[in-house]
Amino acid sequence: MGAGGASTEGGTSGSFGHCEGCAGIGDEHAGGHAGADTSGAGSGNVEAGAGGELGEGGAGATAGSPAEGGSDGSQAGAPGDGGEPEVPAEPAAVHVETSVSYQTLEGFGAAVGWFENYLLANPHKAEIYDLVFAELGLDILRLRNRYRGDPEGFDPGAAELVEQATASLGRPPRVLLSSWSPPRALKANDREDCSGETACTLAKDENGFVYEAFADWWAESLAAYASIGVVPEWISIQNEPDFIPPSWEGCKFMASETSDYPGYGIALEHVHARLQELESPPKLLGPETLGLHWNKLDVYGPEMDLDLLDGIAHHLYEGNAWEDPDLYIDPMRSAHLLFPDKPKFQTEFSIPGEDAYVETAWLIHNSLVEEHVAAYLHWDLIWQWGDGLVSLESPGSPATWKTEKGYLVRKTYRSVQHYARFTDPGYVRVAAVSTAAALRSTAFLSPEKDRLVVVLVNTDEVPRRAVITWAGVSAKASAVYRTSESEDFEALGALPADKSVLVTPRSLVTVKLDLAK
Repeated sequence: MGAGGASTEGGTSGSFGHCEGCAGIGDEHAGGHAGADTSGAGSGNVEAGAGGELGEGGAGATAGSPAEGGSDGSQAGAPGDGGEPEVPAEPAAVHVETSVSYQTLEGFGAAVGWFENYLLANPHKAEIYDLVFAELGLDILRLRNRYRGDPEGFDPGAAELVEQATASLGRPPRVLLSSWSPPRALKANDREDCSGETACTLAKDENGFVYEAFADWWAESLAAYASIGVVPEWISIQNEPDFIPPSWEGCKFMASETSDYPGYGIALEHVHARLQELESPPKLLGPETLGLHWNKLDVYGPEMDLDLLDGIAHHLYEGNAWEDPDLYIDPMRSAHLLFPDKPKFQTEFSIPGEDAYVETAWLIHNSLVEEHVAAYLHWDLIWQWGDGLVSLESPGSPATWKTEKGYLVRKTYRSVQHYARFTDPGYVRVAAVSTAAALRSTAFLSPEKDRLVVVLVNTDEVPRRAVITWAGVSAKASAVYRTSESEDFEALGALPADKSVLVTPRSLVTVKLDLAK
């Protein structure tokens, strides 16, 4: 998406007020859905095993299907007659089989495309930087390409963000640089913002669409960013090429060239060729479409030379489909099958105006298990009040602040934190199966095999006691964290001897296991 709200293909719209002088910026989502019912949580035939010491994970633990069960399967328990829901007498069994591995993680992250001025001017920004980088566990920082031909002071926010991320994380963040729009001189509508007009696309000259100038601009952009200490590992040549925004930056590219629109595949070829002239060219991700439904990747995929791409990128805007994240499963599986040899990157999604932490975590789970994404990026790391993982109040009006320090950590921050805080690039997703359909489970093993991370998402109102077992590794220490309506990544201590954890209604649980070598 990017800066703002819109409707497309039956979608709805939102509005976020203003940013950097533009009015009516929101976060769009596109309508549509596809039914499905499986994820890596459900119907594996798991036996919990016999307690025992922490190290071995239960002598009798077996995974009925190492290839992971789906999200169908029986749901244990029911709410009681009154008060709090009763915990079912039979615990759910979650088993991790470390010998069965899937994709290698590139990491988790989020974007800063607008409102970084709110962060840079906040008097408490030092603690905000630690929140959005080290405490979150951010691996990938997605930035908007703001280079417009003048390298002097073109993006001071990016330089500070990367510098502060490096200080907080103890290493540089991995940077993805995406273009919302090239400079106005390269646009048919002579401006970077769109207003829903068909001319919001690449300009033409006497030879046709200005692909070479577009490629040159990308090469110049990379040189400009390098001069301020920002060296992207990946670039995406165009954010949401399948969409014309109503009130923010955009540039329409069709999958193949028409009389009205440039072809994304042709533009990709020109940019790739130009970047090969650089000493250390970045990797290319694409096509970064608005969503997965309506066969978006099926349309763009055949028109691209896949050998030029280092990963397939897309977003997840699908109207209100987020209310039932399993509606994404069919298109996610299709994307996995369509590009089996390319890592998949979900590079942008948020639920505008909603702090739907369970649904956000559920979508992350489905992306990991059904599409096998290597990276999941939330849209707005920071945003003005009311959105973002961290909402920022206007630094120019501290007298009107609703908070003491001008910022609020929103619940969706925890959704990302549960996956990102204890994993890193290079971790491998391993098989995790649960006997409870509504209890979604994923697990990640470090490359050194010294840490195993298990994430549980309880998607319904029934609490469960989950018994977690594992095979192929031995644990020497553990730590459990939970987020619920009343808890925010609450540290619960170590797993008890029976390896059980109470997963309260609509809650998230992360179990970190330090392994013996």
